[in-house]
Amino acid sequence: MTDLDLTDRLRKLNLNAETTDETIKRDVLRGRGAARRRTVRMGVAGLGIAAVAAVGVTVAVNADQDRPPAIAQDSSDGQAPSGDLKLVNYTGAQEPGFVITKVPEGFVLEGAGPFNLNIARPDNLTGLDVFVEKVVVMLESSSVTGAPEGTPVKVGDLDGWLRVSDGAKVLTYNDGDKRVLVQVWESLGLTDDQIIELAEGVTVTAEAQAGVG
Repeated sequence: MTDLDLTDRLRKLNLNAETTDETIKRDVLRGRGAARRRTVRMGVAGLGIAAVAAVGVTVAVNADQDRPPAIAQDSSDGQAPSGDLKLVNYTGAQEPGFVITKVPEGFVLEGAGPFNLNIARPDNLTGLDVFVEKVVVMLESSSVTGAPEGTPVKVGDLDGWLRVSDGAKVLTYNDGDKRVLVQVWESLGLTDDQIIELAEGVTVTAEAQAGVG
């Protein structure tokens, strides 16, 4: 509709009233403003619909992507810290590298590789390179040359240091010319004294090797 058509219609709506050019001009401007506001509202609504559609597409695309692997903690059935886990004497077969005399009650020796021995629940045999929910005995890496970190403790007559790192309690102690490391997953609930007691029952053999890195 042109401005001339709108002017003619406005004149016909009120033939008895005096219609000035100024009145018509104001009516035309109001009509144009209303049209612009209606266009803006439609545009905003369109953007809202587009945004919702974009979220839907994102969810659909992400759903097709591979999920990250579950963390190893799930392998132990998500067991919470018992709070009263006891140490018991171990009398089973030994693994090369370390002789063990104490283990948490109900735990077994998962096995040993060249660098570490793992003690775990029977249903958590997830591999020697997985330390979650386990007790791990090893020699400190040969590339670690600085002084041990942590709170000074005694492991029998030996000097040791106890710290918390990445969800685990780590006990390091010097046994002659070797530095032994006992790592206990914190959620197992072993106390500091229990970790020290377990370490006191460890004997390092000639087959134990220190890792690098």
